[in-house]
Amino acid sequence: MSWGYSWRSSTGFIIACIIIALFAENFLYGFVVPILPYILENRNHVEPSDTQRLTYQVLTIYGAVAVISGLLIGHWADRIKSRRIPLILGLGVALVGTVVLATATKLPGLFVGRTLQAIGGTTAWIVGYATLRDTIQAKDMGKIFGLVNSFVSAGALSGPAVAGSLLELAGYWATWSIVLILLLLDIVMRLVMIENPSKRSKKANTDNGERGALRDDTQDPSNAPCSRSGQIDSMTEDTALLATPHAQLNRSTTSGKVQGVSAGSFYRIILGQPRVIVALLSYMTHSSLVASYNTTLPTHVRQTFGWGSLATGLLFVGLQAPAIVFSPICGWLRDKVGTRVPTSVGFILLAPLLWLLGVTDQVHHHWVSSKDQASLLYVVSIITIGCVQNLLTSVGTIEITCTVDELESKHPGIFGPNGGYSRAYSLSNISFTMGLLVGPLLSGSLTDAFGYYYMNSALACICVVLSLLTITFLRGKSIPRSSKSNNVDETLTA
Repeated sequence: MSWGYSWRSSTGFIIACIIIALFAENFLYGFVVPILPYILENRNHVEPSDTQRLTYQVLTIYGAVAVISGLLIGHWADRIKSRRIPLILGLGVALVGTVVLATATKLPGLFVGRTLQAIGGTTAWIVGYATLRDTIQAKDMGKIFGLVNSFVSAGALSGPAVAGSLLELAGYWATWSIVLILLLLDIVMRLVMIENPSKRSKKANTDNGERGALRDDTQDPSNAPCSRSGQIDSMTEDTALLATPHAQLNRSTTSGKVQGVSAGSFYRIILGQPRVIVALLSYMTHSSLVASYNTTLPTHVRQTFGWGSLATGLLFVGLQAPAIVFSPICGWLRDKVGTRVPTSVGFILLAPLLWLLGVTDQVHHHWVSSKDQASLLYVVSIITIGCVQNLLTSVGTIEITCTVDELESKHPGIFGPNGGYSRAYSLSNISFTMGLLVGPLLSGSLTDAFGYYYMNSALACICVVLSLLTITFLRGKSIPRSSKSNNVDETLTA
């Protein structure tokens, strides 16, 4: 047995490694934002008049590359037995991209560096979540994902703050040294960490045991967030899908086991689930809202209240800091009641809060005509949004995990010997990243065309629609369906 095997392969150490990797990825994503004008103008000799345009291009390329590379990374990661190789490679690519970006003195170097950062960060995100799913039990998924989200939020909050402060206080290379040290620490921890294959088997047996127990009508339903009855909720939901020739499922008439499906069939099966479509749409809407704040908030508060960069930065602290506390709590809540109610409540609460943000433009509602009243209302609304939006986090990741869990439980090996989690998480990652691209475009164009009030009103209406969709299609607490589950199994193995 290798040195330190017990703690190097422990669940706690594995979770800590993935948390630090995802913290670093989010830290790196926003780290470059406050120092990018300096990089462009002082190191790449860009004219100040071109800084805004190039800043947008450098930041946008990250999301575009993440969307394109996500599917390829997920497919490749599911074909490799160990998660170790892709995660180390992802962190290594992010490290190389950071060095290229930091040392660039020509514009092509900036775009190459940011592209490599996007590929490395996307790999770390997808494989990191797949490693977590291999390690944790289903009943703890909401809590662990909530804990991860709190550290991810801390990374998003601290990245720009650390970069902006260090550039002014310590200089350019001292600023970049923090990121390089953090990425090197990630790589070292990943080299030290030992994947324990028995954990994956034990987790699978435990999850299957939880599902099997629910087939007995005399037992209480589980409170896990995946609606883990052990089977798909109705014959019409999945039976027809799995039975079609297009799904390419090769069922054995003697054992009832399913061989791995092709890449195209995987996405047809997963995206054929209404709950997955709604969950991914919810995830994209959540990230779109986050991106819309980044796009419109600084300009609005400067024009309406005359606030500078310090006040704007404090507003973003109020928007992001609550996640550090509330994300684990909301994760525990999802473990208890499922994703349906928290997500639906989160969207319906966001609707009036977004409308109140628009009200502060002091044009359409005279009861906030006072600048002091409007500014107070704006600050309170921002902080409340920062608390409420934690009800939406991880909905795409959890629902797509539950779908893969249930299909794997019914048809062992359906997505290959290593499962389909990397490909599943590539879909959730793509949906979140698409929101980061759609959000600025939607909010910016609506604000320019109709004004800040109507832009927020439109976002509020979208939240109402998403609330109705999530309460209809997402899963709540599990309900035993013994007789129906048996009928489904008989149909699929006939």
